[in-house]
Amino acid sequence: MTRRLRVGVVVPGWSGPDGPPALPALQEQLWRLAADHDLRIVALRHPPVRGTWPDATGLQVNGLGLGGRAGLVGRAAVLGEGVRALQRLHAAQPFDVLHGFWADEPGAVVATAARVLRLPALVSVMGGELVGLPAIGYGAALGRGGRWTAATALWGASLVTVGSSALFRAVAEREPEVPLRLLPLGVDLDRFAAGDAAPAPRHEAGSRELLFAGSLVPVKDPVLLLRAFARMRTPELRLTVAGDGTLRPDLERLAERLGVADRVRFAGAIPRDAMPDRYRAADLLVVTSWHEAQLMVAVEAAACGTAVVGTSVGVVPELAAVGGGAAIVGRSPSELAAALDAALCDDRAVAMGGAARALAAHRWGSDRTAAAMADAWHQVLRRAT
Repeated sequence: MTRRLRVGVVVPGWSGPDGPPALPALQEQLWRLAADHDLRIVALRHPPVRGTWPDATGLQVNGLGLGGRAGLVGRAAVLGEGVRALQRLHAAQPFDVLHGFWADEPGAVVATAARVLRLPALVSVMGGELVGLPAIGYGAALGRGGRWTAATALWGASLVTVGSSALFRAVAEREPEVPLRLLPLGVDLDRFAAGDAAPAPRHEAGSRELLFAGSLVPVKDPVLLLRAFARMRTPELRLTVAGDGTLRPDLERLAERLGVADRVRFAGAIPRDAMPDRYRAADLLVVTSWHEAQLMVAVEAAACGTAVVGTSVGVVPELAAVGGGAAIVGRSPSELAAALDAALCDDRAVAMGGAARALAAHRWGSDRTAAAMADAWHQVLRRAT
């Protein structure tokens, strides 16, 4: 019988006492693991309320409420308070393993506390912690504080995990001495499933639909999305943009200038429970991001049997490698348009969707990914003893 572990989990934020999941894919994976292991959550910054509460599943959350701390001094305060919180919890009931999700502040807290408490520590790279893209102001590596916390996290971890093969290669090239493991988050294959009778699309019968799902912010590059869509040749084609953000007014004006406003629907933010129907109603999911660590919308779309076409970020190259999508090398609107048109020819998108679903079932089912994470906890504990 597998030993039940006590794990200290550090995250930037968590759901408030009555709030919906703030980080749904991560929270669902940890909820699944909490059935077999004793988890304690330390939420560093959000919600901005200090206290301890059970979340919707009864999982204990220790909120430090440090959302307003900024700059190097603020990061140092977050690091210090996070370490002290883990020390207090460990003194009350000792941890076996620590795990920080995001390799900046949570990772630095876990790596530092692990040295003090003589515990093994895992750090998961979950976003742009190691990235610096000055043209769009994205990535923790743009600032000294971000570079400092990431270095502390990576070099203090017993094991670093990543959610995609592309990110695995990037981290391995950058930090060849860091112990590294591919450990993606999973998806509920029953909820995100390919249905035989997909709901009717919200457009005329016979037309084709592209879906973009993500925040309308520079790192997602929805400008590339619209410019590629305007160059496509597939007839009766429509685009649904599921998401909201600071760029929306500019994007609506761009759609007008490009002459495609009548074929683009800005649907705004859509509840996650409604997304499976959106994925199933679409012919393709389009990805235009500059950077993604894993890209859960691609995992969810694949599980629903919808192929993914876009830039070579997150799991898009993995889907492309098995015929479940296509990945472009550059960021040319014309190249993306051509890849999308090719995927929509004949019944190719249907076949690609089947390959995407097969990969999701094999690699990203939540039972499988939760078991792999528990195995990683046991692995670092065995190495430490």
